[in-house]
Amino acid sequence: MIVYLDQNKWIELARVANGLDKSSRAKQLYRDLIAAIDCGYIFPLSAIHIMEFSRIKNHGRRSRLGRVMWDFSQGITTPPLKEILCWEIEIAFANLGYDVKPRYFKYLGKGIPHAFGEEVDSSLASMFAEGMDEAMLCGFKEIPPVQGAPMQQRKTFASHLRSLNERKHELERVKWKNWLYAISMMDITEPLYEVMSTNRIPNSDIEGWGEKGLMEFMDSMPTRRLDVHLHRQVLKNPEYKAKLSDLEDWAGLGTAMCYADVVICEKHFANLVSRDRFVTKAKVKTSIYDLFKIVG
Repeated sequence: MIVYLDQNKWIELARVANGLDKSSRAKQLYRDLIAAIDCGYIFPLSAIHIMEFSRIKNHGRRSRLGRVMWDFSQGITTPPLKEILCWEIEIAFANLGYDVKPRYFKYLGKGIPHAFGEEVDSSLASMFAEGMDEAMLCGFKEIPPVQGAPMQQRKTFASHLRSLNERKHELERVKWKNWLYAISMMDITEPLYEVMSTNRIPNSDIEGWGEKGLMEFMDSMPTRRLDVHLHRQVLKNPEYKAKLSDLEDWAGLGTAMCYADVVICEKHFANLVSRDRFVTKAKVKTSIYDLFKIVG
């Protein structure tokens, strides 16, 4: 059972683990979660988690949260979005009859480098990789956990979402659907080019598919199908208020909803995803206390 927690849920779990929530309900939850790990439940971390974590300014708070994230994840991480996209694209081409052999793909791996698509080069670094990962999250002696800078990409993505309801008036309504698919396709330009180049697939092939063929190609990829759906919901809501955290929600939670078994996140994103009866692979809940109610 793969359970992906929103960063806010990790913070909630840390409050429970560190005794800040002393309610009997919280204590029982903690015992249940420890037992769940022993029974094979997996609480992986992603690159998005690490980036969100690294923005916490207070060293002590970051260290306490990092300890809980490390202990509950046990160093298990998900791959970067680009790796997932390349695999999805390869599967999509193979299903269309192209001579493409999809790469070996596992949703779960080990270590922070895996989350960012990096390899530990030296044998010495490999020997101490787990200790290094733990130090990045928990700190080591007088050295605080890893700390990052604000991401410009968050502002750029929020600006992109805000602009959707302004730009849509530049197009006829009948063209909005095509526009949404074009936006999602532009987002995968790099991995798409990489796969096509490696497998010598000419650009003219895609150009010959037509609108229907392109949409079917995109819909065959779980992350793209969800991305188009989310953009559609924003487009349908002129009052949608984009937030800086939208980037992490779409990239982290959205991807997990395609590959994890359970995703626990905030209500606003859960509601956005579930509109128009959209169904994800993962069961989506908004309270960590609901985890054991949906098993079975």
